[in-house]
Amino acid sequence: MPTTSDLPLNSRTVLRYTLPSLAVAGGAYALERVRSRYQDRIMFLPTRYPTGIWDPSPYGLEVEDHFFEAADGTRLHGWWIPHARARGTLLYCHGNSGSVADRIGIFRQLRRLKVQIFAFDYRGYGRSEGEPTEAGVCDDARAAFDHLTATVGIDPQKVIFFGHSLGGAVAIDLALHRPAVALVAQSSFTDMRDMASHLFAGSPIRLMARNAFRSIEKVGQLTLPKLFIHGTEDGTVPFEMGQRLFAAAAEPKQWYAVPHAGHNDVHRFGGFRYYRTLSRFLRAHF
Repeated sequence: MPTTSDLPLNSRTVLRYTLPSLAVAGGAYALERVRSRYQDRIMFLPTRYPTGIWDPSPYGLEVEDHFFEAADGTRLHGWWIPHARARGTLLYCHGNSGSVADRIGIFRQLRRLKVQIFAFDYRGYGRSEGEPTEAGVCDDARAAFDHLTATVGIDPQKVIFFGHSLGGAVAIDLALHRPAVALVAQSSFTDMRDMASHLFAGSPIRLMARNAFRSIEKVGQLTLPKLFIHGTEDGTVPFEMGQRLFAAAAEPKQWYAVPHAGHNDVHRFGGFRYYRTLSRFLRAHF
């Protein structure tokens, strides 16, 4: 078998300069794959069926199961929650943990605002197939909108996007790609790198974060009416981060701070004023 020194000069030159480059490129690709998979694992915390309450009827909430497909063929699941006297429809994008089956109380309260709700699970959550990624969950939201308007038959001018936490980032991205009458972003963040710096301050973990879910760059492009809601004592997404997201948003926009509220209890601390603010926003734009 010939050694490197037995090869012609051109071949030795190719091996000398090309193989190290390929090794570096392969290592960089492998590192990016590891970083991507690690970030997805800490970003997405789904629960799968049958964990959760999948029959909400004992809690006074009637839902219809809907199955539909994302653009890549991933089979997704959502709940259609009708209202006989609805003035419009909320397309609800939930946060990074659990599934729709963990949010029955929220849906019951929102339904009091005389709205219909279409809540769906991202890929890898609940009864939806696949594994979540940033691109995947954003595509899932577009598929949910398409199903809501094309299959369920809801007029886009009667749809408001509602996103909580990571769902706020998904809803903001959705508003760039699909029409709606307005957007509500509750307890949401600027981008994932800022979140990593907050959650893992002083740790090298934050250095692995890609600048994903760039909501702070996207909100300046959205001309639809926007309502930003944030708890002043939010320990997950800092209040000042919500303020920066609001400051970056284009007009028309509205800010509502909920005193003493954390990340998941805004509706409880906000009480009557919270629902009155939401009701007025919905009435103004439906």
